[in-house]
Amino acid sequence: MIEMIDFWLLITLLLVAGLSFLWWPVFMRRRQSTMVSRQQLNVQAFETQVADLASDLQAGRIDDEQFSALKIELERNLLGDVKQAGDPRIHAEQGKRPSVKASGLTAMLLSAVLISGVFGIYLSLGSSDTLQKMASQQALVHKLSELSAEERLAVLEQEADKNPEQIDIWYALANIYFQQNRLEKTQYAYDQLLALVGEEPVLLAEYAQILFFMNGNKMSTDVTSIAERALAVDPRNLSALGLMGISAFESGNYSKAIAAWQTALSVAPDAQGAEALEMGIERARKLMAETPQAEGGAQLIVSVSLDEALRAQTKPDQVVFVLARATSGPKMPLAAHRIRVKDLPATVILNDDMAMRPELKLSSVYEVEVLARVSMSGQPIAQAGDLQGQFRPVNVNSEQGPIELVIDHIIE
Repeated sequence: MIEMIDFWLLITLLLVAGLSFLWWPVFMRRRQSTMVSRQQLNVQAFETQVADLASDLQAGRIDDEQFSALKIELERNLLGDVKQAGDPRIHAEQGKRPSVKASGLTAMLLSAVLISGVFGIYLSLGSSDTLQKMASQQALVHKLSELSAEERLAVLEQEADKNPEQIDIWYALANIYFQQNRLEKTQYAYDQLLALVGEEPVLLAEYAQILFFMNGNKMSTDVTSIAERALAVDPRNLSALGLMGISAFESGNYSKAIAAWQTALSVAPDAQGAEALEMGIERARKLMAETPQAEGGAQLIVSVSLDEALRAQTKPDQVVFVLARATSGPKMPLAAHRIRVKDLPATVILNDDMAMRPELKLSSVYEVEVLARVSMSGQPIAQAGDLQGQFRPVNVNSEQGPIELVIDHIIE
């Protein structure tokens, strides 16, 4: 948070920079003017000395040879003192440029405008509610740092009563209440937050989690509804995806649970709860394999393994894409699933719920080919060097048992 001293430091730096920009050309012009004046004095002295030599020559005090030698010496001295004495650009530029006096007057006027503008900004901003709030918040943070946990909570509650529109205060209270396992108080703080900020996906997902905990770590209509609201704003919100997967799993919709958890893994494969998500996905697959007709629609059970001769070319965390696509027509996947090399061998379920487009499902075609590919780049599009296995043709309507698919060759 910006302190008042930071504000004044910024203003001072801007003012110094602006004045330097205005006065530097004047300083340089004055210096050049002084240099030109000295050049003119040197030239005048040279002309006087040459005139004296001419008088001595005419009076017979020196001869022609001495006159020439002395004149050459004077010219050398002049060139040594004034290197640009013979450069016509000095006088030409002086004639084109404004005088030093005029430039100084202009700089003074602009400096007055700049200083007035800076103080105008201060009068409109420095005395405004914005900076006053910043200063009061800074003072509050400093005060809280010197208090015990209970005293800090009491101060925050008093501040929330006095200024109920402060988002930071309510968020701090929500965190403290949650740490103290005061879930009803936590819920109230989130109610205030959402009333202030609206449909913010992170807050919605956190709120859904609070309700989930309050319901004994079980889904409810409210939890599902709020998680759906979070996903409507941000379809890749990890917390909301996790909750939606739990909701689908509890209702027996294992393919939907797998899809939600796989999306969460694709968003953050190294997140803290990634291992729990992978375990949930594996559990859902097993239950789905035990009741393959429970959810209706087309589905394929695929047993994926990696040829041991190729395992040395892989790493445990590399992504494995398993997909089904039509044997003819567009090659867009009709169902897709991702696991990791360390999961192999694994059983994968491909079904209509995994379709990328509603009109292109497994049930929309008669025959497909099934592929499994270790992506060396992590990208879903096949590239040279990827490891792959494929099985075709597969009759979507009649296939019942697991399809044995071995990743056994390198894509050229």
